[in-house]
Amino acid sequence: LPLSALPPGEKKRLRVTGPIGQQLLVLIKGFRRQEREFTLAVAEDLTPLRERRNRFKRNYALLALAGLLTLLAVQRFLVRRSFRRLEPVREDIRRLEQGAAVRLSEQVPTEILPLVQEFNQLLVLLSQRLERSRNALGNLAHALKSPLNLLTHYLDAESPGNGAQRQQARAQAERIRQLMARELKRARLAGKGLSGQRFDPQLELPDLIGALRQVHRERQLRIDIRVQPGMPAFGDREDMLELLGNLLDNACKWASAEVSCSLATNGEVRISIEDDGSGLSDQQLERMTRRGTRLDETVEGHGLGLAIAKDIVKLYGGEMGFGRSTRLGGLEVWVRLPRGGSSG
Repeated sequence: LPLSALPPGEKKRLRVTGPIGQQLLVLIKGFRRQEREFTLAVAEDLTPLRERRNRFKRNYALLALAGLLTLLAVQRFLVRRSFRRLEPVREDIRRLEQGAAVRLSEQVPTEILPLVQEFNQLLVLLSQRLERSRNALGNLAHALKSPLNLLTHYLDAESPGNGAQRQQARAQAERIRQLMARELKRARLAGKGLSGQRFDPQLELPDLIGALRQVHRERQLRIDIRVQPGMPAFGDREDMLELLGNLLDNACKWASAEVSCSLATNGEVRISIEDDGSGLSDQQLERMTRRGTRLDETVEGHGLGLAIAKDIVKLYGGEMGFGRSTRLGGLEVWVRLPRGGSSG
């Protein structure tokens, strides 16, 4: 090795390249013995040590990776096992949405038991408030019914007096009766935010159509219903029966011989009801679709049923429109309800 002499007592440590290219660690020290000075160098090949070090690094990296993967797998198992205990809560919420349950089960982990209890308490409060509102409106309507009937009979009786004034009073009494009927129907609406039995068109529509055929049996109307195959249940059962019942009954009143109703879903629930009656003029259609217009004040005979239907659609955050039926020639009423109001 090309080394330089060192004075006695001095030492160095070097890393040099050996004769065949190996890495050497060299320790050099100067000595003085018997009046003579000399330098002694000792070299060691670092190649085996470096190989062992590299092998240790490689094995450590593999072990660390295996340990990390094992830790992630164990963590995933523990998290999935922990959240599996919440699956009954998820199932209860799904059943609550579908109307198959009225409250959540409290057989849950203690960590979320307070949340479930508060949620159940909220459901109870909402149900009680809805029941109180319905009862209050029902009591009010029954309290007003008898005086209103007496007033109507009095106005209908043959008695001397101003005929124009009697006619105006009779119109106002009938107006009060319509408002009572409207508010009572409103009180029965549950809306998408409250739990109740879901409306299944395949099961519910045949009974509804049968009832309408009985009501209008003297006219022998043809009522055609088309429901998309596999259409899921949606909305509250009472709300949807009220909605479709009012729209179909209104169509039956104005139809000549045929009424058509179709239901489908594709991201939203779509309802279309048509009749072959005389329909409405362009001015009447424009008034009915004008924003903020009350339907019960728009066209006589079309009013209260369509007003109730509009209230239901608004409650569900949907849209309702009117047009001329291209197939039957009469009035077409279409309704779009957001997918959020369905159970699928």
